Amino acid sequence: MIKEETLQAYDPDINDIHDISLALTNAKDFLSSHYLDGSFSYAAPSCKTLFGYTSAELHGKSIFSFCHPLDQEKLEQYFSYYHSGEILFRFRRKEGDYLWLESSSTKGPSQSEIVLISRNVTQRVNREEKLKEHQRRDRLFLEHSKDTMGIITKNGVWTYINEQGKKLMGATSFDEIIGTSLYDYTDPQDYKLLKESLDIRSSTDLEISLIRKDNDSKRAEVQLIPTVFKNRDVSLIIIKDITEQRKTEDQLQVAEKLSVIGQMAAGIAHEIRNPLTAIKGFTQLLSEHPAEEAENYAEIILDELARIESIVGDLLVLAKPQASNLSYVDLIPLVNGVVNLLNPQAALSDAFIKIKTDTREIYLECEPDKIKQVLINLIQNSLEAMTKSGEILVDISKDCEHASIKVIDQGTGIPEDRLNKLGEPFYSTKEKGTGLGLMICQKIIKNHGGKIDFSSIVDEGTTVTVTLPIKEDPSRPVIDHT
Repeated sequence: MIKEETLQAYDPDINDIHDISLALTNAKDFLSSHYLDGSFSYAAPSCKTLFGYTSAELHGKSIFSFCHPLDQEKLEQYFSYYHSGEILFRFRRKEGDYLWLESSSTKGPSQSEIVLISRNVTQRVNREEKLKEHQRRDRLFLEHSKDTMGIITKNGVWTYINEQGKKLMGATSFDEIIGTSLYDYTDPQDYKLLKESLDIRSSTDLEISLIRKDNDSKRAEVQLIPTVFKNRDVSLIIIKDITEQRKTEDQLQVAEKLSVIGQMAAGIAHEIRNPLTAIKGFTQLLSEHPAEEAENYAEIILDELARIESIVGDLLVLAKPQASNLSYVDLIPLVNGVVNLLNPQAALSDAFIKIKTDTREIYLECEPDKIKQVLINLIQNSLEAMTKSGEILVDISKDCEHASIKVIDQGTGIPEDRLNKLGEPFYSTKEKGTGLGLMICQKIIKNHGGKIDFSSIVDEGTTVTVTLPIKEDPSRPVIDHT
C-alpha cells in the first residue's frame, strides 16, 4: 500500500523526465556540457540523430578531437577564455563527414563547466558559401571584362561601374562616376533615345555617342537589362566601345565607293564621249553658220551639257562623304537614276538593264546615296556574272509595310553551298573579289531596318532581293491616283 502511494506521488516527475528525454532526442538543437578541457560531461540524445554517436560514445571524449583541424584553435580559445556569444565550427560525424554547428554557451552548474547549445547550420553555411562564390566569380567577371559594365538606377544614376568603365569615361577614380548620371556622359542628341530605353523597363539595345571627362567623343553600343538590386529597380548596363569599328566601316564604305567608281569608269567615259562629240560638232557648225541655226544649235549643246552634268553629279554623290541624314525619298526615281547611270556600262558587255514595277511611287525614310551605293554594287555584280549578252531585270514592288527590289540576272549562278557565305568579309565568288562590297551592302540595309536575301540556280542566274520598310512622309499631301 505504501509502495503504491509512493509511486503515485512520484508519477508526475517520471512523466516530466520522459517528456524532457523525448524533447532532447528530437530537438533540432543539440545540448551538451563540457569541462574546461573540452571533454563531454553530458550529451543530449539528439547526438545520435545529428552525428551518429550515442551519448555514451561521446561521454568523456574531448570536443576538440571531433572538431575540424582548421577550426580547432578557434574552439580552444573559446573554451580557454570562456567567450560569450556564438561560435561557428565544423564537427565530424561518425561517418566521417562534417557538419557546421553554430553554438552559444552558458555557465554550467559549476564554474568548471560550459554548456553549449548547438544547431546544425550546414545548409545555411553552404548556401552562403555558394552565394559568396558566385559573387566572387561575378566580380572577377565584371572587373576583368573588356566592356564597360555597371549598375544604374531607373533615372540613370551610376551605383556601380567596373574598371573598364572608368577608363572609357576618362575618370581617375570611381568616386568621380558613382552618383553621377549616365546623361552626364551622353550626347544631348541621344537624350530622348536613352530616356525611352530606361522608361520601358525591358531589355534594350541602343547606339549612342558618349562624351568623356576630357570631352573626347566615343560611339558606343549600350545594352540595358532591368533587374532588382537591394529592393530597388535598377538596370545592368553593358557598354561596348565601337568607335574604331565605326571608323573602319566608314573607311570601307568610302573604299567601296571608290572601287565602284573605278569599275564604272569605262562605261561613264563612253557615255560622256557621245554628248562631247555632239557638242564639238554643233560648236563647229555655230562657228561656220553663226546666225542661221544658232538658237537650235545652242539648245542641243545645252541639252548635251545637262546630260554630262547629270552623270557627273551621280558620280559625285558616290565619291564624296555624305552626312548621315535620313530623308523621305521616292524609290522609283532613285532606282531609275541608278539604272540610267549603269546602262552605258552594261552596253559595253552587250547587256541591258530593265526596270519593272506596278506602282507609281514608294516612299522610304533613308539615306539616298547609300541606297544608291547598294543598288550599284548589286547590279554591277550581276553584270560581272553575265558571261554573254542578256538582260538584268530590276523588279520593284511593295506590300502594306515593305518595299521589295529584286535584281534578277541571267548569269552563271552560285552553288547552294556558297550562298550562305555571301556577305562574309573576304569571301567572294569573284577571282579577285574581297567580299567587302556585299558585307557593306548588308550593313547599310540592316541599318535601314531591312534585309538582303539571295537565291540562285547554277547556269540560270541569281536573284538578290532587298527588302526595306515603307515610311510615308507625314508632311507630303496624299494624292489620289484612282
